[in-house]
Amino acid sequence: MSLIFTLKIKNHKDEIYELTHDYEYYYVMSITGLTPPATTINTTVSGIHDGSYYNSSRVQERNIVITVGLRGNVEANRQRLYSIFPLKKECTVYYKNQNRDLKIRGYVETLEADIFVQQESVQISIICPNPFFEGVTSISEDIRKVQPLFEFPFVIEQPIPFGNILRVPTCVINNIGDVECGCIFHFRFYEYTNYLCIKNEVTHEYMDLQHAGFMDGDELFINTNFGNLRIILYRFDGEEINLLPYLKNGSSWIHLESGLNTITFTISEGHYEGVSAKVEFTPLYGGV
Repeated sequence: MSLIFTLKIKNHKDEIYELTHDYEYYYVMSITGLTPPATTINTTVSGIHDGSYYNSSRVQERNIVITVGLRGNVEANRQRLYSIFPLKKECTVYYKNQNRDLKIRGYVETLEADIFVQQESVQISIICPNPFFEGVTSISEDIRKVQPLFEFPFVIEQPIPFGNILRVPTCVINNIGDVECGCIFHFRFYEYTNYLCIKNEVTHEYMDLQHAGFMDGDELFINTNFGNLRIILYRFDGEEINLLPYLKNGSSWIHLESGLNTITFTISEGHYEGVSAKVEFTPLYGGV
């Protein structure tokens, strides 16, 4: 028997159990909640116009229900699931198919079984407050002042540029996910600068930090992921500083649209060799 997908569950003890190839004890009968969840559209009805006005929308939480058939010692294997997936505890669902390798965090809502049937099965219901699947691995890109143009192999028949000096440090990021996502910026400073502005040239979002006073040895981390928004400066002497008060009015938390995004940054003096920068993100997916 072969399957075109793999399903694993990590419980609150960081114990990982694979349900799809454990034929001696279990077999997966069905899984629901893997496609994009429903969206709530909020509208307002007008008394003098047809239809309605759009106000806002949001994606609802995801409910994954796994139906597992029991084999071997049915009672023992059912009770084993009680200890593997205790109610209300956090767990992580790992799902891999031919195209995607994803995970999502949730909480065990119910674990139900009809114990008075010939072929017994168990339904595990998991509620995922964050409805989007994450890629198992993150993607990291440097924000460079020099655009590399040189690749192997090559044959020189005429002068070939090895690189291109950009006006401002730039990187093009391909968000391979279905939906927009946040990211983490990491800056390291090697000389003093008093100003930093990061911009997504595609979405026109920017983060403008003024009068922060970055010094040699400082490291700056900016997290724009929903639920983890923060701007933290780690001073060379070990001091930790919250730079959120330095964020200029009009700034917004930069996100990466699905597809190509161009990220740039500028500093006060323009001595870009005195700062290194990279951006890291985890693609998000509406469904498997």
